Amino acid sequence: MKIPESIHQLFWEYDPETIDTVKHADVILYRIMERGGWAEMVWLLNTYTKQDIVDFLKRKGKRLLTPRELNYWALICDVPVEKRNQWVKEARESQSEWAKRYTH
Repeated sequence: MKIPESIHQLFWEYDPETIDTVKHADVILYRIMERGGWAEMVWLLNTYTKQDIVDFLKRKGKRLLTPRELNYWALICDVPVEKRNQWVKEARESQSEWAKRYTH
């Protein structure tokens, strides 16, 4: 399945016609979680299952997302608070020094 035209602007460095929601799921999830607005977030939740999102958060979320975004998406996907807090802690510990200075 292809991404809708309404989110093409988030993928400026790619040819949006070649982006596939299955093959490129990690790129799509990351970009929308980090930079998407409300409409893009709704599309993401309608396109991917909560389990798909949780799997992404486990595999890559702690490295790629800010602690704030990681916590938000884990909350949306009903990740238990203890696990969510652990993920956020790990994400904070893995941030670069520069990012630590400017994260809320």
